[in-house]
Formats: sequence, C-alpha cells, structure tokens
Amino acid sequence: MSDLPKDLVEEILCRVPVTSLSQLRYTCKGWNSLFNKRRFTRKHLEKAAKQFLIIMSKQNRVCLMSVNFYGVPSVEIKGEYGVTVPQTSLDDLEIFQVSHCDGLLLCINYEYNRIVVWNPCTGETKWFQPRKIGFYALGSYQDTKYGDNSYKVLCCCAGDNNEFEIYEINSNLWRTLDATLDYELKNEDSGMFLKGKTYWFASDENEEQLGLFLVSFDYTTERFERLLLPCQGQGHYHNSLSLSVVREEKLSVLFQQVGTSRTEIWVTNKIDETKVVSWSKVLTVDLTPELCIKGLISFLVDEERKFIVLCNVILRSGVPMKQFVYIVGEDNKVNQVYSGFTSSLPLLFDYVPSLTQIQL
Repeated sequence: MSDLPKDLVEEILCRVPVTSLSQLRYTCKGWNSLFNKRRFTRKHLEKAAKQFLIIMSKQNRVCLMSVNFYGVPSVEIKGEYGVTVPQTSLDDLEIFQVSHCDGLLLCINYEYNRIVVWNPCTGETKWFQPRKIGFYALGSYQDTKYGDNSYKVLCCCAGDNNEFEIYEINSNLWRTLDATLDYELKNEDSGMFLKGKTYWFASDENEEQLGLFLVSFDYTTERFERLLLPCQGQGHYHNSLSLSVVREEKLSVLFQQVGTSRTEIWVTNKIDETKVVSWSKVLTVDLTPELCIKGLISFLVDEERKFIVLCNVILRSGVPMKQFVYIVGEDNKVNQVYSGFTSSLPLLFDYVPSLTQIQL
C-alpha cells in the first residue's frame, strides 16, 4: 500500500472497522497521524462498514457483543471495558446511567458525583461534575466556529421537568437552558440519539385521554419537538414500551399492550430523508409462555432477518439483580443467549465503534 496515492490509501482505510484501525495505528507514523485527524474520523463514521454490535451495561463495566442471527442465534462477547476513576481507590466506575453518540459513551455515577465522556475503543476520557441530580443525554451538533462536530450534555433536573442544564464540551461550561415544557419526559432511560437529536417518551396529563408520544431535543437549535407514536392514543396502559435506533438511520419502538402477550415492533422511515416521520410495523411476536416481559426493557431489531434482541432484568425489592438477553424471531421461538448478574438497568445499543476524539 505504500506505493498507492495518499488519497486512495485514505479512502481504503476509512472503510476499515475501527477495531482493526486501533491495531493498524502502529503500522507507520503516517497512518497514526491520519487516524488522529478529525476530518478522517468524520469520514470514517460515514463510510466504515457498520457492524451489528451491542453494548450492554454490566455492573461497573460495559460489554461489547456481536450478534449472530444465522443457524442457532447467539451472541459473542468481543470485549469488556471499564473506566477507572482518577484519584480514587476504585478500580472501575460503577455505571448508573449511560448515553451514547458517535461511539462515545456518557457514563454517570451519582455516588461519587462524577460524569465521564468516554471512548472505550481509544480509552480517551473527559471528566466533569454534574450540577444537579437528573437524567443526562449526550449529543452532537455542527459547530460553525470550529467547522466540525462538537458535543453537548443535556441534563433534565430531577423534580422539575422545566429545568434543564447544558454542558458544552468545547467550553467546559454549564449554563441554564431557557425551555418550558407542558408535558413530562419519561426518564426510565437516557434517551436515544439519532441524527443530531435525542428522543424520549413523554406524556401529557392535561389531555382528556392520557397519551404517550415522543419528544426530540435538537442540539443545534436547543429546542424540543413532539412526534407521534404508532400506538398514539392508547394511553399508559401497556406492559412494556421501549425505544431503539436501527442502523443509525431509523427509530424503532417496541409496544406490548396490557393484558396481551402480543408484542409489536414499529420502525420509522429514514429520519434525515423527510421532515414527516412515518411508522411501519415490521414484526409481531407472541412472547408467552417462554418469555414474559414487564416494565423497563431494552431491545434491538434486525428488519431484514425479522429478529429482535431483548434485554430483561429481574428485580428483587426494586433492585436489579440478574439480566438476560434473548433473541426472538417471527416464528416466536425464544433463544436465551446470555445471563449474568448486574447492578444496572437493562441497556442495549446498536453501537458503532469509532475514533471520535473528545475535546479536552
């Protein structure tokens, strides 16, 4: 490859999975320098082969897995990662809450009053302290000043649904967001980031019929916006409701109405192709008697192969004890592919490893 033009070498390397790039970094000084350029990082995020990987919170670590849908469905653990808290006696930070964007993870630990933005693939971290207790989300936006992707952290303060804080990674500053909402965001999870926005479930108790819908937050305009759900108008009466992202292109929702084992998976059109979000049902499964899901769960869907990956947690006195990962197909066959003890809530991401750098 040393005989090829530099621009052709770059076009080849930007299509290589980041798990291989971390090893290729040591090939020569030129490649190492190329991988450190933010321009290459952006190009790699756009063109690299997308790997169906999931990242699962597991006590004080995150677990990276690949999913095999062929033959007997299975998962393979690709690695477990922990982040060490500086200036403490802890080996690894216990993770209470996780948000992700562009291969970066935002991990929250309230016990030690710590927040870290972390790239598990490069090991790079940025630490700062939360201003208030609440739920947090990480998102990116196009910074016109720097001409590149930059990152913000949004905090929805506990006990006040109309009080929000913004932390800008570039300036290292917190500020209060001027926003007033007439509905309640659901903080069972930290939201799902897609195409410059984070999405949550929300409800409006002022309506005649209690209803759920989606709310997005745009990190560029710093505004909230409502979106309809496919199960609009069915109120709060459901066994399970969960949100996911499909291949960094679409939103997906899992909906199981109360009193039935019928579980539906709905997927949007590609979010960046139109201003109007539409939904289509891609899969319906019956999860009993093999699997009964209740409350907060996490899931991923493969539209082409008609499979879903479910993560469910057994609670004891309200405390998460053990989590299970299942693969379920349209034939309703349930395959348990993982089980393990946990101290955190169920959490699955369609995760794309990246070389994204953190502004220190």
